[in-house]
Amino acid sequence: MKLFNSLNMAKRFNILNAALVLLTALSVGFVVTYKLLSLQFEARQEYNRALVSLLAESSEYAIYTHQHALLEKQLAKLANLSGLAYVAIVDERGKPLAQINPHPDNVLDEKTTQSLSFWHWWRSTGGQGFADIVQPISSSNLQNEDALFLNNDTQTKVIGQVRLVMNPAYFEAILRNTFLLSFAVVLLILFISLGIFMTMTARITKPLKQLSEAAHEVIEGRLEQLSLQSGGPELHELGKAFNLMINWLSDYHTEVESYQRMLERQAYYDDLTGLANRILLKDHLQQAIINAQRRKSTAALLFLDLDRFKNINDTLGHSFGDRLLQEVSERLRQQLRACDTVARMGGDEFIVILNDLNLNIDQAKTDAGYVAQQIGQALSQPFSINEHDISTSFSIGIAFYPHDGEVGEVLTRNADCAMYEAKTKGRNTYHFYDPLLQQRGMRRLNLETGLKHAIELKQLSLNFQPKYDTRSARLVGAEALIRWQFHGNWVSPAEFIPLAEETGLIISIGDWVLETALSTLAEWRKSGVVDESFHVGVNVAPSQFWHPGYAQRTLNILERLLPDAPGALELELTESCLLRPTEESMRTFFTLRRAGIRFAMDDFGTGYSSLSYLKQFPLDILKIDQSFVRDCVDDPSDAAIIRAIIAMAGGLGLEVIAEGVETAEHATFLKEAGCHLLQGYLLAKPMPAKEFVVFCENFDHLPIEASSNATAPILSVMESWQNGRLS
Repeated sequence: MKLFNSLNMAKRFNILNAALVLLTALSVGFVVTYKLLSLQFEARQEYNRALVSLLAESSEYAIYTHQHALLEKQLAKLANLSGLAYVAIVDERGKPLAQINPHPDNVLDEKTTQSLSFWHWWRSTGGQGFADIVQPISSSNLQNEDALFLNNDTQTKVIGQVRLVMNPAYFEAILRNTFLLSFAVVLLILFISLGIFMTMTARITKPLKQLSEAAHEVIEGRLEQLSLQSGGPELHELGKAFNLMINWLSDYHTEVESYQRMLERQAYYDDLTGLANRILLKDHLQQAIINAQRRKSTAALLFLDLDRFKNINDTLGHSFGDRLLQEVSERLRQQLRACDTVARMGGDEFIVILNDLNLNIDQAKTDAGYVAQQIGQALSQPFSINEHDISTSFSIGIAFYPHDGEVGEVLTRNADCAMYEAKTKGRNTYHFYDPLLQQRGMRRLNLETGLKHAIELKQLSLNFQPKYDTRSARLVGAEALIRWQFHGNWVSPAEFIPLAEETGLIISIGDWVLETALSTLAEWRKSGVVDESFHVGVNVAPSQFWHPGYAQRTLNILERLLPDAPGALELELTESCLLRPTEESMRTFFTLRRAGIRFAMDDFGTGYSSLSYLKQFPLDILKIDQSFVRDCVDDPSDAAIIRAIIAMAGGLGLEVIAEGVETAEHATFLKEAGCHLLQGYLLAKPMPAKEFVVFCENFDHLPIEASSNATAPILSVMESWQNGRLS
């Protein structure tokens, strides 16, 4: 049964059909043959009886007249009778008068008869047999004739017998041959039927086989339409259904492949830029190290950070920043070889892997430096995005395998340290890793940790730098500048302010600066150090200004420390704070302005070219950046820029104050140009609150000479102040 079940459908179908035909043919053939043989044997038996009767009748005269030769001659005619064992004519005493035995070798004994299997089977099943036929021979006819002439008694008298015996061996052969012939006919029918069935099965199973092969091709991933060349309507319908399934599978396969590609892309590529992500970068970096080991070469890892990207992103919006990152990524791709890798680490950080550099570290540095310069040149061309022309640059740190590290994590960390060194050196440059940079990295980490606790540990303080009005020769305000003493050393604001912005600590620090500056001003007013018109200026970072709730927190602090003191606070914003005029930023600005808070634009002229914010945000004062003031006496361009700023401010009804005023020449130039508010070392450096009180007290009691020269009172004040501090 297992063997049968293991055969294919066509073979099983043919075997079943053959078995059915064989069984049917054998059954029908056996019945028909048996019936025909029975009829044949019955007819033969009747024939034998008729023959014996005829012999008996024809032999009557010969026996009666004792013409035995005539009997022999009569029996000789039966020599060729088929199936005859013997025929004998005997007298009334049983003495043979004539007999014939066509096959004297065939002995009809019990043993011989039992060996005839077919005949024995035939007789056992009730088939027609051939019993010995004995026909008496009477003299009735002859006696009647004699009685006519001899007046003899006419009583019938038996004068002999005819005995006929058939040969079972002959009928054994008939049975055997007949059944063999029938079996041969059955086999012929079987073979013909099997041929017909195989042909029909082949025609039926051919499309099924095509379907099976097509199904296997589907399993192997080959999705092709099926065209059935044969088969009935049902199979054609099955073929149509199969093709519909193929169409569905093809669409599904396409969707699955698309989904797989999407998953692979999400797993290994950055969604925004299409560059390799951290996972794929890790794999490529490991491969680069293996290749460098095998080829005895050097691999370089470049850690790139986009300069001022946070400022751009905060100013022009995240969508603008995303577009810029995409444009930068495309330019990066164009600068690299096919064997190199560029990946985005996240935010504005990228990593480039340079393979197959020279084993000599000096030559490898030359090659990597050249690539870094090419990247810098590629980014030097402005990006035109949303009608803004933006120029940007990379700060790049470079580390080499195996010179600077033998595993990817170490190389990345060291290149990161080198990148921060490039930033401290003015950005838009590259720097090779040096072991000493680890110390600087640790310092940055320590500063970040320390900055988190600077407020509670009271490490922060404020210095104040006065603002001077040349028209009234009076101090009109002061700018509050934050200082941080960490482990006994002063940390530069240029170092920790960006760190505070990156870590988000600028929010809490900014609130502390505002509260400390206003409480100090409140004390000065209360003690009479300054008058009611004196204000304090506080710098505000973009992330502070855009932070939800900034306006309310500022008003709460102002209301608590200096209620009913309009004009006491001046917020100094950078241009980037206002270059994204969102609904929230405008609400913050006008809420504070309605409360009497003044707004100054710090470092005016150093930011972006768009001046539309001057129309949207009504400022109070523009602060000319010290970079223009520094060389305004000697550089016509700086002088022209200052005059343009002053003229524009005048046209908009804004005041102007100059930062970084360090010499009398600066003061004279600014006075003549129309700038009357000054701030800088010419007047005083930033100083702690206590020293500022002394400065204000001495300033009020120092004589101020009236002079057409605007620098005279300032110089007189400075000289007196310095003498006072030294005394």
